[in-house]
Amino acid sequence: MELCDNSEGLMTDDKLENLRAKVDELDLQILDLLNRRMSLSLAIGRLKAAENQNALDVVREEEILRRLKAHSAGPILEETLEAVYREILSGSRALQLPLTIAYLGPPGTHTHDAALKRFGNSHSFLPCSSVREVFEELGRTAADFGVVPVENSIEGSVRETLDSLMSSEIGICGEIVLHIRHALMSLTGRIEDVRTVVSHPQALAQCRQWLNRRLPGIALQETSSTAKAAEIALQNPETAAVAAETLAKKLGLNVISRDIQDVPENITRFLVLGREKPVATGFDRTSLVFWTEDTPGALFKILKMFARHEINLSRIESRPDRGGIPWKYAFFVDLAGHRDEPRVASCLKEIDNLRTMVKILGSYPIDSSAANIFPL
Repeated sequence: MELCDNSEGLMTDDKLENLRAKVDELDLQILDLLNRRMSLSLAIGRLKAAENQNALDVVREEEILRRLKAHSAGPILEETLEAVYREILSGSRALQLPLTIAYLGPPGTHTHDAALKRFGNSHSFLPCSSVREVFEELGRTAADFGVVPVENSIEGSVRETLDSLMSSEIGICGEIVLHIRHALMSLTGRIEDVRTVVSHPQALAQCRQWLNRRLPGIALQETSSTAKAAEIALQNPETAAVAAETLAKKLGLNVISRDIQDVPENITRFLVLGREKPVATGFDRTSLVFWTEDTPGALFKILKMFARHEINLSRIESRPDRGGIPWKYAFFVDLAGHRDEPRVASCLKEIDNLRTMVKILGSYPIDSSAANIFPL
């Protein structure tokens, strides 16, 4: 009778147990360091309170993330590092002063995901039924900050956000960039059962080619949000929703197909709304809106000033004024730099001298993960 030699297996088990013991030891060290860090955050919170400073410091948090990413030698993924520290920063903030974040809901929407990415899980979140409602909640101080979508790399700007910014006193104090991935889901998980596809208009537009190719002739129905679409799909086995895969897991739907967006790099930029005015960091964006006189060359004169001061415009578009005067337009601009930088301040002063009405919506640090996506 031949006996098996298990010595190699035993040696492997010993090595595994030794490595796990080292991991356990490191976890205790990390826990101790986290508690020490939180103690310092509490002390900082008391100093902020004494000086009437807000618990959220967008500039400081972006600086922390940039520094950590620059010093990391791996093998931790940059996305993992950012996710871990977003939660650490969220916990620090919550110890100093719990915040309420209004966002375009309901829970499970991409705007909710963006709010979680920025603020973490340690705060209260207030879902709103429209972008306008987010502004209203901030206006009556029911929320400390708001998160709304402003532009998508495929479908362009979100008009309701631009219109709200035009008329509101609430400003922009940050941005969030999110890669958007859509899935088709239903009760049965069978594409042959689908007779109707429901989702938010932006989501349907971002998946138009895939839907036309795989489900030709199928009725498309617009909903107020991707989360609402998933709820509708729960009621009818012949209805499929376009939404984030996390909603399928949460609600009990079956995924028919993943990553159905027409362009792989489907990216949405969200704005953080509030009354904070972040200081310059050197990695900033300024958003503004201006109205020109109805005269030949009025827009050209303003654009020429940006060029003369060597200020890069990453976005410019017009919107109807919505103020009751037909054919009057406002121009929205995103530019590289902070309103307090000398060249930007000088340029804005010259534009003001043209008797052009200018409203600065905010100067804020760019999302540390977005430098190569929405360039300055």
